[in-house]
Amino acid sequence: GCTGVLAVLGLEAAAPGECELTRLLQDKLQYEMRLQYMKHYFPIDYTVQVQYEEVLRPSNITRLRNGTVSEAALRYLWFHVSSQAVLRIRGVLPEKHPSWKYTQELCQLFDALGEEYSKYRQ
Repeated sequence: GCTGVLAVLGLEAAAPGECELTRLLQDKLQYEMRLQYMKHYFPIDYTVQVQYEEVLRPSNITRLRNGTVSEAALRYLWFHVSSQAVLRIRGVLPEKHPSWKYTQELCQLFDALGEEYSKYRQ
């Protein structure tokens, strides 16, 4: 198996392409980068509205894992919630914002991961 962002969920990626993309995402989503691009560069008045259902909490993952949800479905859930979060953030950023390039790179990685998933998901 491979390690990566999905390790947060206690999951291993199945396909080699998925594994490589999650490794690249893990590199981009390291705490220091998130702190720099998603906190320090954001003015106090920037807000992103999210619904309660759009927040992926560890307790929810544990509940799903203890239920009948497959690991592949959990990987896809992580992908969907995370990619939508990045799109929401991009929606409030002007192109000249210091975090624009960082979020663009995240979007490209999530797009590639989405293409990988479309190869073997309905």
